[in-house]
Amino acid sequence: MRKFFVLLLFVLAFVPAWAAERGPISIRSDADFTEANGVVGGQGTPEDPYLIVGWTIQVGTGAPYGIYMEKTTASFVVRGCVIVGAMNPNGAAIYLADVQGGVVEDCLLRDCLNGVVIQTSQDVTVRDMFLGVRGVGLRVLGAQPEHFRHDIAPTSTVNGNPIYYYYGAKDLDLSDLSGGHITLANCENVTVRKAKVDQGDGITVAFSRKIRIEGADLSRARSHGILVLSSPGTVVTRCDRIANSAQAGVALVLSDDSRVEYCGIYANQVGVYLNASDRVRVFNSYFAANPLGIRVTGACEDVLIQDGLFYQNRQDIEVESAVRPVVERCAFAESDIAVFMGKGVTYPHVLYCTMVQTGYGISNFGSYGLFQRNLITRANIAIIFEEAYKEATPTGNVVHANVIYNSTDAFYLGTDTVGNTVYENLVWKVMRPARDLGKDNRWSLYGRGNWYSDYKGQDENNDGIGDTPVVFGGGAQDTAPLMSRAFYPGFPGVVGSMEERTMAVEDDTGQRLTLQVRIADQAHERFTGFQALPPELAQDLAILFVFEQPTPSQFHMRNVFLPLDIVFWSDKGEYLGRNRMEADSKDLYGAASLFLLALEVPAGKIEAAGLKPPFKLIQKL
Repeated sequence: MRKFFVLLLFVLAFVPAWAAERGPISIRSDADFTEANGVVGGQGTPEDPYLIVGWTIQVGTGAPYGIYMEKTTASFVVRGCVIVGAMNPNGAAIYLADVQGGVVEDCLLRDCLNGVVIQTSQDVTVRDMFLGVRGVGLRVLGAQPEHFRHDIAPTSTVNGNPIYYYYGAKDLDLSDLSGGHITLANCENVTVRKAKVDQGDGITVAFSRKIRIEGADLSRARSHGILVLSSPGTVVTRCDRIANSAQAGVALVLSDDSRVEYCGIYANQVGVYLNASDRVRVFNSYFAANPLGIRVTGACEDVLIQDGLFYQNRQDIEVESAVRPVVERCAFAESDIAVFMGKGVTYPHVLYCTMVQTGYGISNFGSYGLFQRNLITRANIAIIFEEAYKEATPTGNVVHANVIYNSTDAFYLGTDTVGNTVYENLVWKVMRPARDLGKDNRWSLYGRGNWYSDYKGQDENNDGIGDTPVVFGGGAQDTAPLMSRAFYPGFPGVVGSMEERTMAVEDDTGQRLTLQVRIADQAHERFTGFQALPPELAQDLAILFVFEQPTPSQFHMRNVFLPLDIVFWSDKGEYLGRNRMEADSKDLYGAASLFLLALEVPAGKIEAAGLKPPFKLIQKL
């Protein structure tokens, strides 16, 4: 608090005591530098700039700007002004557009929404400013690197926190910046480590290369948490908290080959926003409580969203316009829509994902996609190709080897769908297997349809194909329903993509149980565990949960449909106990001590092998 008051007194010291009140100033060319527009002296030369000094500017209700200046080349100084009440959401206290040069210094902005906006301008100096704002303090906009060429000193602050503005920096390692605004423009090979911005402007990267933002803590940004503009190869990594941004947590625009990885992205308007950025990878990050987790638009090519955890977002992934987007090995829970592919999408892939308690698991308007090996449980409609009302014709999509369990509807194909193929899926405990209102959609391939848990038909010739078709709403039918699910390869969803190892549990007598164990050592894998699996499939599963460091974490059994035993070990391999966990219980289960490893198996499996506690875990056989 003391620092705040000292800084405020410092700024006020430069506001003249004789400051007079007036309304907003508008200068739209060099000809407008007049006394009527607040100019109190100067000739507009570098040696004798026009002076706009000492005014208290009361911005009336609805007025967009306190000082508006555009298309000027004359030298000017704005100094010692107080601007109050610039609250128009489309305006700012000070707005400079297409301005060449000029100085803005020693001004106080109070009760304003947005502070200073500099657009498509060059060589503006900003220093010793106190930007007391409820929105964005400083925003620099432009279409080329030169539009960011300004001298903005850290003596200016956003709500009392310094502005860090770097133009043209190379080969820097910037650590522990704590401020109200951070910009890197026209920079190369710069790393920003452990930056912190709270209730400020966030971090902007513009027209730069090889930028790395690592370990940032960004909360309550008034715009984007991180905005990356025309900066290919930017890496945002290991930021544990990017939260509560008014716009996107991370926005990548025209920034090919960038990555967002190992980040926690919470309660932003959009978690990650991708626009016209090719070959971007969003990897191993956690999205929670965002109205929209990830949005992809602008015909991005080859975007890869991989190993993500999405929990209680209103909508998890929305791909509006893209070519060859891939969503794979992701876990989704408690959203309206897990994955949405829009009308401008071609060749989408959604693979090895687990979706539980969603309105729609996959909603698709795109064409020539592959939706394969996903596990969708407790959905209203698991996979829907929605009505496009003639604005799109979803065609050429293949829906194969998915497991749809305990849901209302498995499939819905709308009236505009043509020539899609749905085959070798397991349709398990659903109220309606499908509705097909489209044209020429196929429900079998190579003479093989889908398996339905409630199919009652016969197989008189024992060829594995039911003799009676399954008829859907809309009149389509599966003419080759499969009699057995034994064909299904392994496990669906996230668990099917986990690393598999051979391990053993052994007791003090040497009695041993050898297991094929799936390794859950990433956040989305640990979150998923046995969730969403039909109990008949889960009977053959064992999962070892591996943590980065000893943890007090507790396990839940929501959406787990069979009882499990869980065994805990310390980081030294010491046996810490076990619990019996009940199916779909609301209880939490843990160990009395910090643990590093936890093994889940179907209840009774270890006892059936004749073992008695304490148990040892043998990881290398």
